Amino acid sequence: PPSADKRRRMLFLHGGSYTVYSPKDAVYMSLCSRLALACEVCVLSVDYRMAPEHLFPAAYEDSAAALRWVAAHGPTGQTPASDLFVCGDSAGGGLALAVCLEPPVDLRRVLRGVVALSPWADLSASTPSYETRAWNSARCFGDAVNAGVDRKAGREEAEVYLGRGGAAIHGKDWRASPFFASAPQLRQMPSALFQVGDYELILDESVLLCKRMRKAGHRDASCSVYPRMWHCFHEYAEGGGTGRPLRAAIHAVRDIGVWVKDRFAPANGKSLRKRPAGATVVGHGAAKSRRVAQQ
Repeated sequence: PPSADKRRRMLFLHGGSYTVYSPKDAVYMSLCSRLALACEVCVLSVDYRMAPEHLFPAAYEDSAAALRWVAAHGPTGQTPASDLFVCGDSAGGGLALAVCLEPPVDLRRVLRGVVALSPWADLSASTPSYETRAWNSARCFGDAVNAGVDRKAGREEAEVYLGRGGAAIHGKDWRASPFFASAPQLRQMPSALFQVGDYELILDESVLLCKRMRKAGHRDASCSVYPRMWHCFHEYAEGGGTGRPLRAAIHAVRDIGVWVKDRFAPANGKSLRKRPAGATVVGHGAAKSRRVAQQ
């Protein structure tokens, strides 16, 4: 947007199970435009090599290279960033987390935060929500978008990117599954915001990873869980063709904007202030937000 400081930038990494979609798709052009406006930053959304033609770790390597590039190049040419964020959804959310685990030393002073939207952070499909959020038609509860998907199916999907047998070989490699990063890696990450729908099959990949970060000593990690929302609900702010805007998606993007702007480097050069962190359940409309105690 015209009001954005060109030194304040966000790298966006799209989802699609490492196999489909592009920054030029309407859904991502819309989402990135809304993020740029809400956050008042310049957003660069990039292509990365995709499976099955390009297997792990190609997508990670391209994303890490893009992070280095956007740190040094703005919309008007080669100028260093003053504030740098990484954001992604689904597979792109996993990539966003992964590239922030071991960034180059010179990037760490400007890397302010990572925003993970419904991140696919565990390609080994190990978390409990594969059972607790499995679609239940009788109760009208759980992940209807991924009805019928179980752990086996999740690992099979991951192996399109990881290669045959890759879930066992690479499933716990932090470049593919940041969920399994070490405590020292998690502790040194930039500020982190997770946003995930309560009905998602991979809900726990956000909730439990955020808790692991806090347990490792990270001081600014939070997770917002949106009631009755599905995987990557942020993409449906305009209503997904229904003509009825999705309020939760609108509020989520607004919340990202507040979070990002609160982490801009202060003009006076002083250290960023410490902030409370934790896991949050967010409700809109009649529901109220509440803080979930750390475990």
